[in-house]
Amino acid sequence: MFCECDRNDAPYILGLLDDLGADDESYGRAYRNLYSGLVDTGLTYSDPMKRVSVVVFSKTSSKAQFANSWFHEVGHCAKHIAEANMIDCNAEAVNYIGGELAMKMHPIAAKLMCPTCQH
Repeated sequence: MFCECDRNDAPYILGLLDDLGADDESYGRAYRNLYSGLVDTGLTYSDPMKRVSVVVFSKTSSKAQFANSWFHEVGHCAKHIAEANMIDCNAEAVNYIGGELAMKMHPIAAKLMCPTCQH
């Protein structure tokens, strides 16, 4: 899942985390983050056994901040994938994983960054 969310999306996202069996600490951090109403925040949760990740960030204050939040959370997700596959997190492969994630997320990210632009 990849989305730019606000508090209205919190129950759905928390349901996903619950379904994935997120530990209490991760769930609590996500709850506080989602219901805080703050902009420019995010979270990434991965379940390596199920091979699923949830990448979420709040509304952003600018296009530049959108890019910052997107790349930041993609970095976490790439690291989680690398760790699950026993890839050295300092290896070049992690950057390729991040690039692949960014390309797969691009159709959604482009609409979120500029909803009125033609793509």
